[in-house]
Amino acid sequence: MNKVTKKVTKKQIFGWSMYDFANTIFSALFVTVYFPLFVILLGGNAFHVGLVFSISLLLAAFIVPFLGAIVDITKRKKVLLFIFTALCCIFTLFTGFFGLVVALILGLLANFFYHASLDVYDAMLVDLSHKKNIGYISGIGTAVGYGGTLLGIAVAYVVGYYYGFESLIGMKILFVLTALLFFAFSLFTFATIKEPPTTEITKKHIKEAYKRVISTIKGIKKYKFIWIFLFSSLLFMDAANTAIIFLYLYARDQLGLTIVQFLPIYVAMATAAGLGSLAFGKLTDKIGHKLTLNITLLSWVAIILLLYFKTTYTTFIITGVLGGALLGAIWTVTRPILVKITPRSKIAELFGYQGLTEKFSGVIGPALFGGVAVAYGFNQALLVVVGLFLLGAIVLWFVKVKK
Repeated sequence: MNKVTKKVTKKQIFGWSMYDFANTIFSALFVTVYFPLFVILLGGNAFHVGLVFSISLLLAAFIVPFLGAIVDITKRKKVLLFIFTALCCIFTLFTGFFGLVVALILGLLANFFYHASLDVYDAMLVDLSHKKNIGYISGIGTAVGYGGTLLGIAVAYVVGYYYGFESLIGMKILFVLTALLFFAFSLFTFATIKEPPTTEITKKHIKEAYKRVISTIKGIKKYKFIWIFLFSSLLFMDAANTAIIFLYLYARDQLGLTIVQFLPIYVAMATAAGLGSLAFGKLTDKIGHKLTLNITLLSWVAIILLLYFKTTYTTFIITGVLGGALLGAIWTVTRPILVKITPRSKIAELFGYQGLTEKFSGVIGPALFGGVAVAYGFNQALLVVVGLFLLGAIVLWFVKVKK
């Protein structure tokens, strides 16, 4: 255990987890519900939504590993996290005030900086935990994060009550509130997290970061199980991100649910996700991270197939609640596995590569789901998610994790 880990306090763990609380407000209100609906109301379709998120993730994929290497060298996680958070909030703030084309561009940029911030935030976990509690602390972060979802839904209810649940003015107000809430609650993290001594970022560090990235890529044989895990992560994160993006549009298309009908179900999903995060956080420390993740992925396949073969209001709720718990499990268990198989000196860089695989996965899943949904219907598009989860589980089988 390093010196930083020994000095970690409950206050710092709380501060770290509050970033999950803050960014989940953005994920719930912007990514899952209102940006996709906003695009539809402006005359776009599911493919436009998928394309925006795919391109934003592709851009993040090329940049984040390089930034992660800079973080490993300079230890300046908080600075980069603050910059990414601020830019995400700025673009979110203005998304609702323009037509379709500009809104798509602003949404793309907001999602780009949101995902860039997640990788730096995840890399902070190694400074706050040790091998016996990493799953538990990761679970705390994820569970607290879903509290942000519940707050976001409460805000959406209030705005919807006064301005209309599917009105353009209501969405403009919600985009502004999403940006302000994300930024405000993230300040807890910046105020409480302590970092080891840092250095200024210079041209020398940038060159060194470039060399590290190239060295890691060339050393693919040396980091064999890391790369296999990252490929698995590419597949199952692709499925998870796609499910999040199209959750409301699926309910709207297949069951005719309005926003006001969907939000209570979303509350149940978020609550289940929070509880699932805590439960799986303890379980993974006991039975092993890889086994826990495999159980999670195969359970996802089972519940989505249930919805595929029997699409009713009841099966949607069942899938949503169980899926919420399993979604919390994915976020909780993935971080400890990567920490377990990664050299500590490369932790931020390799979290950047995990981010890269997630971003590349976001290039495939949303666009493919959107295309299939437009061509064959939303229910057939569910098979895209099933296939990705199943492939992710198969690849994960070949990853060797130290006990």
